[in-house]
Amino acid sequence: MKLWNRLGASLAIIALAAVAFGQTTTTPPATCAAPATGLTALNFERVIPLADILYTLTPNAPASLLAALAGGALEIHEILIYNPQLGTVTSTLFAVAAGSPLPTPNFNFTTGVIQVSTVKVSQILFGCSPVPSMLIVGTGSTTSGVFGAYTNVPAAISIGYTTDSPPKINNVAEVAAGVAVAWSATASGTLTVPAAPTVPPPPGTGPTIIVTYSNGSVTTPAMPNTTIQAGSSPFLLNASSSTGNGALTFAWSSSANSPVAFVATSTPGQILVQFPGPGDYTINLTVKDSTGASSTFSVTLEFLGRPQ
Repeated sequence: MKLWNRLGASLAIIALAAVAFGQTTTTPPATCAAPATGLTALNFERVIPLADILYTLTPNAPASLLAALAGGALEIHEILIYNPQLGTVTSTLFAVAAGSPLPTPNFNFTTGVIQVSTVKVSQILFGCSPVPSMLIVGTGSTTSGVFGAYTNVPAAISIGYTTDSPPKINNVAEVAAGVAVAWSATASGTLTVPAAPTVPPPPGTGPTIIVTYSNGSVTTPAMPNTTIQAGSSPFLLNASSSTGNGALTFAWSSSANSPVAFVATSTPGQILVQFPGPGDYTINLTVKDSTGASSTFSVTLEFLGRPQ
């Protein structure tokens, strides 16, 4: 699909080795929680360094164009556009003045294009390790251009991207089997994948329940499955500091053989326990978060006094 520099292979190996051994990364790159499930939109432009265009055949291009590219006066740009309705990716290859901005402004695509090729997409694969990525696989065809005409050549486009919103595109590699390979570190444009579905948390990852109580002026954490002496009736239990995903709901209950009356307060997660008389009362609390995950907490209140 692109490529005509016979010295590109050696220069690319040297350049990539310099990057690999000269760069120190202290923070792992952010990745996705789950691979994407589809490609919604892809439209970007990139600069392909001449050293990263690998090609062994003789390019079908004017000598003046090759000389300008080799001398650094011109650089190679490519626009890749995905058409989800047709299931194709179109590649437009052209040369512009070195250092031209991305996207290329006011470019005359009727006279300046040096090759247009199309990949008929058969499969799109997605990954998250070590970074978000996709691989577009299909067959490429073109009618004319610097690589001549070819039809139904196995082709692949590899793209890395970030978790930013919108994503940043990186490490773009394009392969037309037996024809050419082209790589670039970055690209400028749009890449959109469907939002990852909400995955319910696995068992054991429900809300964290925190319950406190007060006897007099001292607030004390309540440990689950323990017995607490309640010095008054009503007796305040406070679970409002509990944490979870999104809004929490609180459901209080007591054992059927030792019922109590619950009186709500204005604070979610707080409850006043009204005892019918002295005795031991098991109080149960179920907390559910917005994902549907839930946790439970039980404590026994020992009331020795009289109801007020």
